[in-house]
Amino acid sequence: GRTHDSTYTLYRLGERLSTGVRLYVETGRADGLDTDGDSPNSLHSFAGPPIPQGEGTSVTRAFLDGNHTLISIMARINPSPDWFVGVDSFQLCVEGNWVDTVTVELDPLDGGTDNGFTFTAANWPTQPQGIAYRITSRYPAHPAGSFYYPNLPRLPPIATLTFTKVRN
Repeated sequence: GRTHDSTYTLYRLGERLSTGVRLYVETGRADGLDTDGDSPNSLHSFAGPPIPQGEGTSVTRAFLDGNHTLISIMARINPSPDWFVGVDSFQLCVEGNWVDTVTVELDPLDGGTDNGFTFTAANWPTQPQGIAYRITSRYPAHPAGSFYYPNLPRLPPIATLTFTKVRN
């Protein structure tokens, strides 16, 4: 993840992923993300320990300041073609006050780099690269899709993030 100002983008739904983010969502390799955090618009780069399988919790700390009040986080869904969860430019300072605690429910996101519909789909690169998008109960509309439940109005959240202010 990154803490940053409004000019920095780790990823954005509706846009193509950067090369480093693409490498991360497809393979889990984060080395392409390292240079991304060197931007003067990014204050702090951080990583939490992975959850080895199934359900679990991961805890880490992030540093923000008055010029870098946004946080972007992504975590790869593994196994998957290019799926992940995350938040993009989530504001942690509202009207000059730091948020004490907030929980965000996360939906699965598709990186737009692989056409696979299932968790263990073979590599099927999207050519040309598509855009990142939110996976829903009805989209992508393929009966073999791991998240395709057309009778559900909405998928249940696949993950939650809780931000807690530790100190001012």
